Amino acid sequence: MDVELSGYVTKMWWNDREIVGSAKGGYSDTGGKRVFNFTLGPTLVQQTDTMIHVAFNNSIYADVHYILFSGLSGHYQYVVNQNLGYQGEVRSLYRFDPLQFTWGRTNIKNAPLPTIQDIQAGYKVQDETWQRPNGSYITKYDFSCYVRGLDFHGVYGDDIGAYVIAPGKDYYIGDHLKQELMVHRESSTNDAVLLHMYHGSHYNSEFSNFIPTGKMWGPWLMYVNDGNLDDAAEQSKKEEAAWPYSWLKDVNYRQRGVVRGRLVLSDRRPAAGAAVFLGDENGAETNNQGSNYQYTTYADADGSFVLDHVRREKPYRLLAWANGGALADVESVHNGTAVAFDYGTNSDVDLGTVVWEVPTNRTAAWRIGDFDRKTLGFRLGGAPMEHGLSDACPANLVYAIGFSEPADWCFAQSAQGNWTVIFPPADDEVKARGAVLSLSLAGYTSQNGYGLGRDSYDFPEVTPTGLNVSMNQQLVGIVTSENATDGALYRSATTSGGYYAQQFTIPAEMFLSDKANRLDLTLTQNHRWRGIMWDALKLEWL
Repeated sequence: MDVELSGYVTKMWWNDREIVGSAKGGYSDTGGKRVFNFTLGPTLVQQTDTMIHVAFNNSIYADVHYILFSGLSGHYQYVVNQNLGYQGEVRSLYRFDPLQFTWGRTNIKNAPLPTIQDIQAGYKVQDETWQRPNGSYITKYDFSCYVRGLDFHGVYGDDIGAYVIAPGKDYYIGDHLKQELMVHRESSTNDAVLLHMYHGSHYNSEFSNFIPTGKMWGPWLMYVNDGNLDDAAEQSKKEEAAWPYSWLKDVNYRQRGVVRGRLVLSDRRPAAGAAVFLGDENGAETNNQGSNYQYTTYADADGSFVLDHVRREKPYRLLAWANGGALADVESVHNGTAVAFDYGTNSDVDLGTVVWEVPTNRTAAWRIGDFDRKTLGFRLGGAPMEHGLSDACPANLVYAIGFSEPADWCFAQSAQGNWTVIFPPADDEVKARGAVLSLSLAGYTSQNGYGLGRDSYDFPEVTPTGLNVSMNQQLVGIVTSENATDGALYRSATTSGGYYAQQFTIPAEMFLSDKANRLDLTLTQNHRWRGIMWDALKLEWL
């Protein structure tokens, strides 16, 4: 491959076949803003009879490392921050010849990339999304997926394929439900684009993380073959087995240990299936953690968990939340257990039994959905990614406790209207102390104009999504946030986005004991394809 001081890999070959063509080639940047050009390099880092490791340096931005092994079809790559400061997006990408690479593959989608002719014939309705004359949509976001469940992704065509295989994902931003765009057709140049969005912002909410000097993204393998997906899958398994890579001699990279423990709720239930997250020592919000390194797993049936290959050089904080199943009724979060290694030793961390405090002295009235930060169980919840699917959800909906099923509740509330929950009269003694209403949103898009691209085409002003919460026609509160900038719903997501939760205490006098009660969730301001993705809601008597 040809690596230029501009930061671009302008030529790449496989079996004497040049595969970049007229496309831009490979490079690393900050979300299309600053390409990491090189002020020094290549610098030889290591060389043996079977490998060569070189670095291209930039003291302002970041260093980019390339490692080649004889007999391996492709190269390893990693990026080390020097002085990027605060960033919302850092990525590496490869833009290939569009005539050779015509298909895209993730772990959930394997399909032809849209053609440039199809895109150009459509009407642009939002960020990289077009409506065809027949009413259907083209959008690059249909090639998105959850990053931590991904084996490999790539673009391929007749007798050629290129794939990112990233077995170690501790350098990725976010938690279990972090989604990212993986491949697409570049609408302005026709390039076939293979992305590695290790610090991406296409989903969840807008953010900016401070990136400390020395933060390492990678290594990953950029693998090239004859387009055989089975071969790429086998290579992915080999890389997974080899992680962390023994050939990388960086001291902090090699210093790793295990964190284990058992989570038990304060009501004595084991935290069966709980989502377990190990991240920044001062971090509480997990959607967009990415300054350092993040580790994720799920607890087993008795609440036990193990996190392998954890880097030892910094302290961490352990958090956990329900992932449905046995904890489907648990809306609270285990909000922090300190974790620290004895750096320089081979010791692991055993936390023993960790108690997760949950509210007590509450009586369940009703619940809709499972608390798992996902829309699963609701109508269209978890459907294949498709733009505009929220249009299939009604503006007005009535759900009767004891009669309706979760599938009667739709995954997204995006159109102005009223969603009503009808539930039985409240016993005077039971309602005497009032109740707590917990609303859990799997995604919430609210910021003005986010993603609309109004600098390039005209759209009306967008107002923040606002949800009025009323009990028996008395206002309880309002869900609204200028900071909820989750892009998931309008970028084809149907399962989750940026998690958001809010609780309301409702006084006894708002409830009726002589006839049915009515909870109204009224969407008062919104924009099409933006709004709320529902996780769960429940009412508990105090």
